[in-house]
Amino acid sequence: MFAVENFKLEGRVSEYALDADNGNRVTKAFCPKCGSQVLGRNSGSADYVTVSLGTLDDSSELEPQVAIFARNRKPWDIMDHQLPTFELQPDWKPGGK
Repeated sequence: MFAVENFKLEGRVSEYALDADNGNRVTKAFCPKCGSQVLGRNSGSADYVTVSLGTLDDSSELEPQVAIFARNRKPWDIMDHQLPTFELQPDWKPGGK
């Protein structure tokens, strides 16, 4: 997640929006040429965007702060056991806000 104020997207995207079970509006943005997901927005965290890791040239310096949607985790997907982990979307913001 990145603060909207520190984020700038250049170029076109296609978007798909849906209402989540908790009532939030979730919008996913895709590359209009290949269909790869680029980012996501959630009305419950309107000040943040979630950027798909595969879109970054170098993600090696990013440090996970939380693991969400752990209910979908595969047995081979192992994260630091000390990392706060949530089965679903938590009421959580980067930096513990």
